[in-house]
Formats: sequence, structure tokens, C-alpha cells
Amino acid sequence: MSPEKDPNQADALLAEAERISAILAEHAARHDRDGTFPVEGLAATVRSPINTAVIGGAAGGDGEGAPCSWLTFGRTVAILARGDASFATAWLMHQGAMSLFRALVDADERSRFEQALRRGAWVANALSEPTSGNMFLAPRQVARRAEGGFRLTGEKRFVSGCEHADCFFTAAVCDGQPTFFLIDRDDSIAIEPIWDTLGMRATRSQIVRFQDTLLPDARRLAVDPLAPNPIPIAAGWLSIGIAEAAMAAAVAYARERVLPPGDRPIAELQWVQFAVADMSLRLEAARALAMRTAAAADTGDPSYGLLQLQAKAVANEAAVAIATSALEIAGGAGYMRSRPIERHLRDAMSGPLMALSGPVIREILGKALLGVGSAAP
Repeated sequence: MSPEKDPNQADALLAEAERISAILAEHAARHDRDGTFPVEGLAATVRSPINTAVIGGAAGGDGEGAPCSWLTFGRTVAILARGDASFATAWLMHQGAMSLFRALVDADERSRFEQALRRGAWVANALSEPTSGNMFLAPRQVARRAEGGFRLTGEKRFVSGCEHADCFFTAAVCDGQPTFFLIDRDDSIAIEPIWDTLGMRATRSQIVRFQDTLLPDARRLAVDPLAPNPIPIAAGWLSIGIAEAAMAAAVAYARERVLPPGDRPIAELQWVQFAVADMSLRLEAARALAMRTAAAADTGDPSYGLLQLQAKAVANEAAVAIATSALEIAGGAGYMRSRPIERHLRDAMSGPLMALSGPVIREILGKALLGVGSAAP
């Protein structure tokens, strides 16, 4: 992707993201409490131009039109995360999987899959295995050769939004090599509802079981692991959106909460002012690094590879620190579910755990910067 030649395109996409974010925010607390998927967001995005902006063209259209820039895409993810981080996470996984349709080796399948995407098909990212850890691009489950492709029996974990998926992006070891596929959902694929978590409760990231599932040769992908992908490029923007929401909630509370004597708002307390200032410093640093990453990816600068790891780590840690500080400002009121601050903190804590996790990022960065060992996870 590259920067938009028409700034109006970016403005329109971001305005649309704000509209959907408002819908998400209206229902976020209920979905978090009940552990249900934000179906309102799903319905809104599949009909929205933001859903196909990363591949170019309009939803339901013919594919004409340039893709949005990585900067606009990242900002879109942050805006959605401000409304509901769970939905933004599931949507980002969908975007990362759907964007790979151009890597389908079969031209006819490529065309059919693109049309399904533009009609609103939802693609779930089913890569993580029980024993793979952060190595989601290095499957260990072996598929056997069969007529028309390969057959896979195994399970994938942390498959966000899988209950609403029409298709799955998955992988297996085929003929001794890691191989990737985009496959349709069928009766051989079962979902085990195990998702009951501290945060990101509404992603519904269940276990997906494949029972002798066909991985068709025609749906095989020629994936370039070094090519830009929405998930690693925009992962940090998820945390930025959470941090923005937490800071906004803290500022609003500090302005409205008054203390005796004099009924003066706690915004006038120096420690609150210092806390909000620190929030701003962390948030702007995270934004700046995320923007630098997007600019590198937009211009084809190969430094985006390490930058996206740095951006994720900085944003993850900023979100946890900002949400924690917001809770301290709000005190007991912030601990109650009647306010969103405690949800922002629980959601923020997932960032450093999501692949690539904080320790893995530091190992990769350290090896790359010192020139020792392998920089690959």
C-alpha cells in the first residue's frame, strides 16, 4: 500500500470508523459482561467501505480503487478499539486473513474468493496451535496427502470471531513443508466454546477442531512471510485505541469528580495533573512509533519489519500503564463495572500476551541489534 493520493479518501474512511466505533461503544459493556460477540459491529463493518479498504475497492463492488495506506488502516483499527477492543481485535484478525486472498495459487479461486469477501464473508485466522506458542507461521500439525489436496486432523486456538466465520486461514505441514490455505467452513470443522477470560472477553476466540478436513490444492497460498500484513503492522494500534479510551475516561472523571471542602474537581490536584501528563507522553510516543512503522511500510522501507515489533511492544506497555493510571485516578469508582475503566485495563493486559509477546519481541530485537543468532521467532 501507499499513502492516499486523495486525502478525502482517508478522511471518509476514518469518519466511517468513528461511526462504527460509536455503535461498538454502545454495546461494549454488555458484550464484555456476557462474553458475547459484538454482532452489531460485524453487521456494520461487512457493509462498510472500511472492510475492504485494505485490499482496495468498495464492499460489494468490483474491486476498483486503490487500497488505503497503512497509516489510515492503523488509525482505523485504533478508532474501532476505542469503541470495543474485543471487536477491533477480531476484525484485525479477519483483515489479516482476508488480505491474503491474492496469494491463492489458483486464479479462478482467487476471483471467487475476492467476490465472497466483497459480499461480506468473514475470515477467521486459525493458525495458533496448542504447542506452537508464538510460532504461528511454523505449524507442527501434519496433514496427509489425499485426493484434491491434504486432510488435516487437529486443533487451532485463539481463533477470534470463529463462530461467525465463513472461511478460515489455516496452516499445516504438507509434504514436509509449512503450507497455508484459505478454506471454506464445512461440517468437518467444529468449534469448542472455551473462551472465558480476564479481558478481550467478546472476541470469542474459541478452539477450532479440524476432523479430516480437506485442505484443497486450489486453496493453497503462496505466502510471503516478509510481506506487510495488517496484523503485525496494526497490532500496536489496538493498544493505542485502548489507551486513548482509558485516558479519555480518566480525564472526564477528573473533571467531574469534586472533593470537599470547596467542591473543587480533582483535576486541580497536582498528582492528577502529573498522571495525565504521563499518560499523554506514553500515548504520543506509542503513536509516533506506530506512525513511523506505517510510513515505512507505505514507502517500502524494509525497516518496517523491526519497527512493527517495537511499535507493538511500546503501545502494549503504554496501554497497560495508562489504563492502570486511569484506575488510580478514578479509585473505587473506576473499579466498578458501571464505568469502562476496569474493562480498558483488562483489555490492555492482553496486548503484551498476544503474539508476538513482549519477551519474544525483545529476543528478536536484541538478536537483530547485536547481530547474533536468528532474528526469527
